[in-house]
Amino acid sequence: MLRIIKLIRPLAKYLMIVWLLTILIVSSIPYIPTLKIHTAKADFRLDYLMHFCEYGLLAFLTFLSFAGDEFRIGFRKALIIIPCLMLIAFLDELHQKLIPGRTYNVNDILSNMTGIVAASLFTYIVFRIILNGIKK
Repeated sequence: MLRIIKLIRPLAKYLMIVWLLTILIVSSIPYIPTLKIHTAKADFRLDYLMHFCEYGLLAFLTFLSFAGDEFRIGFRKALIIIPCLMLIAFLDELHQKLIPGRTYNVNDILSNMTGIVAASLFTYIVFRIILNGIKK
């Protein structure tokens, strides 16, 4: 996995832009049905998992884009990136109010934010592993 991360590092900015555009295009499609898993006790909405994953990947690609050659992200840079990603997630959900058949959902925003935070922690751990490998 670390080898793959090192390989995609030079392309990360382009992948981040393509992924962000993909998120915006898909969230602009009207009347997308909500995917659910029906169980005996309740329904589980899969769109929350999808929001978590899509913004988690966006966060990972963003950190990979702004990381130096040694896979380092400074604390100040992280303090800029994370709120910017959260603002994008909020604005994306807000813009869905303008799309026919789409709604504003606070749980979607929470799923987006959770994905961003989880990916930020994951990226930190992966970068530390890579840094330890480089030092050895």
